[in-house]
Amino acid sequence: METANENSEIYYREELHSIKEEVTSLRNDFSRFLQRANQQHIEGIIGEMRKSFMKPMVDYLCEDASERMHARMTAECGMREFCEKAFRELFQETAELVGRGKVEAETIKLYRNRLEELKKEAKSPNCSKCFSEATNLFEKQVKLMRSLQIYEDREEDKKIDISGIEPEKLVTEVCEPVANRQRLLMLKALSGESKTFSELSKLTGLRGGNLLFHLQKLLETGMVLQRSERGDYIITRKGYSTLQGLSRIYSEIEKE
Repeated sequence: METANENSEIYYREELHSIKEEVTSLRNDFSRFLQRANQQHIEGIIGEMRKSFMKPMVDYLCEDASERMHARMTAECGMREFCEKAFRELFQETAELVGRGKVEAETIKLYRNRLEELKKEAKSPNCSKCFSEATNLFEKQVKLMRSLQIYEDREEDKKIDISGIEPEKLVTEVCEPVANRQRLLMLKALSGESKTFSELSKLTGLRGGNLLFHLQKLLETGMVLQRSERGDYIITRKGYSTLQGLSRIYSEIEKE
């Protein structure tokens, strides 16, 4: 038969185990909170930078479009003044789209249709030169919206030309660095905040040379940077963009 002391020991052992589990759960919740808070802080800073940056960007886009059209439109044309004014007004509007937080695919479609409607009014064979230049400038602005991640069109994305992909470079620069659970775990953790070598060791369960080997893979491919020789590690834009790409791929697979 178990003695009172034995029963008491079992009880306290179970209680201790329960407390440990609760502490671990709280610690994990707090860690997730810190990562979200840190990411929100980063996004807040980026948002403020975007606001400060957008005004001169919009002004530059308007000026650049106006100068290009003025310099490259057909010189001897009776419709030049009318067309140049129409293009200037259109590019003023589309440049201002860049200052928005989000641009819908339908909005871009409307402006493409507007360009097509202007093209129908073309009276001269020389008009093709002007409209070709206008179309190129418009698509340049759309490309900028994509790079700023304020515009996305899934239908257009499906038409993306993949002929320029270099398999060997893609494998060594992107696929190999993230084709490992521990390295992907480190990238995910670093997307929230910087980490020391010791913190990454605790996170992955890797020690010394083993951890260094995997970190080196991320450092060599430019997905992670170390602030100094013995400083903490931070994710780079390439590393963060890779994570975003993986997230989109995962989301698409989950929908299947």
